[in-house]
Amino acid sequence: MAEEKKKKKNSARRENVILMIVSAVFAITIWTVLSLTAFPDVDVTIHDVQIDFSLDGSYADLAGLSIIERDYETANITFTGRRDKVSNYGPGDVHIALDTTSVRSSGAYNIPLVVTDSSGAQLDVVDIVPQSVHVVFDVIASKELSAEDGTLRVSLSGIRAAQGYAIDPNDITITPSKVTIYGPQDYLDQVTSCVISLDPTEEGLNKSVKLTPASVELYSGNAVFNSTRISYNKDNFSVNIPVYYTKNLPLSITLIGYNDRIDVSSIHYALSTDSIVVRSENDSIEDIESISLGTIDIRDIRPGYIVTLPIPPNAYYTNISGIEEVEVRFDLEGYTTKSIMLPNRQVHVINEFADYNMTVEQDRLRVEVVGPEEILNELDASNFIGQIDAMDYGVFDGQRFLTVSVYAQGYPNVWSYGVNQMIVSCERVVSDPQGQSEEGQEAENNG
Repeated sequence: MAEEKKKKKNSARRENVILMIVSAVFAITIWTVLSLTAFPDVDVTIHDVQIDFSLDGSYADLAGLSIIERDYETANITFTGRRDKVSNYGPGDVHIALDTTSVRSSGAYNIPLVVTDSSGAQLDVVDIVPQSVHVVFDVIASKELSAEDGTLRVSLSGIRAAQGYAIDPNDITITPSKVTIYGPQDYLDQVTSCVISLDPTEEGLNKSVKLTPASVELYSGNAVFNSTRISYNKDNFSVNIPVYYTKNLPLSITLIGYNDRIDVSSIHYALSTDSIVVRSENDSIEDIESISLGTIDIRDIRPGYIVTLPIPPNAYYTNISGIEEVEVRFDLEGYTTKSIMLPNRQVHVINEFADYNMTVEQDRLRVEVVGPEEILNELDASNFIGQIDAMDYGVFDGQRFLTVSVYAQGYPNVWSYGVNQMIVSCERVVSDPQGQSEEGQEAENNG
């Protein structure tokens, strides 16, 4: 009996719950029907809707105008619509654009806003804040700044080379080597350069490096030019800085004496510069002690002689001194010149070839000699000897002018000036069948 009562009680509870659910659904249905029939429209407010500033297809777009300034980016909107359609609208369901029909040229405008839903259908706007946007239009031009013409450059403030090394600003490279800036033409005209700044180095650089810029700024003259109306890509620059090894190298010349009887160390000279600074990409010049300017023949030297010699190029280094040539001056204080007539009996041919005779045909040779004045005053032609080295010419037929080396025996600081030549004949000596030369046979017959 008790069990039957309990079952009846549970059944009654279930019926009550079902009745309550049915009643709630019925009430909601009635409320929905009444809302849609008695109150079909509803006001919806959405905040911070992004404004679309696109000019595509507008007259402003066709005229080449661009927006360079605006005072709002978003708007708050309240609109009316059918409850069943708009009650769940969010920012993504509403589109706010500019009404640019009044824009015909560059300048500032208060542009009304146009509101549609995401499908392009017009919405019944109750309120929008702001109702218009202050927009500045202008024609956007471009300008290229490049490392080649110096309008894109690197500031080396805080960058230095270590002791014994050097940085050449002209060898610094920037990648990319050009940058294009965009903006109104009158703003672009004020920009004169783009400057890349680097983080200072705590220690001097002793090798080449590639650095990332610390900052990239536009300049107008010597002043930084900041404007939101100018746009450009300041990212992805890299700066390559070659660092060179440097060394100060002495300069020297070599004096050539046309015979070993002249002491060239007694001939003193002065250079217009004694040394130059050179650089290399490594320490390959560490073992180079000096730079030779070349040779000077002492036969070109007399008191007051001056010659200019170029500094020769070298594959191992680059001359960075700015000096391209050197003047060599032979003052030879206390030296003088003197003319002598050298007779042919004092001119000797050495290193003659077998079966050939060389004979000096010229009677005498005028020679200008150089030496200390007190010595030349004591010397005359008898103190000088001329020498012709047959090995310098080889055998020949007939007569030729051959160079004579003239020196004063026992006086190593006296030499002859200029190139001195005498007429020399070369004749082959013919032997008879018994092996005796024609000259020998003739001498025997005369005897």
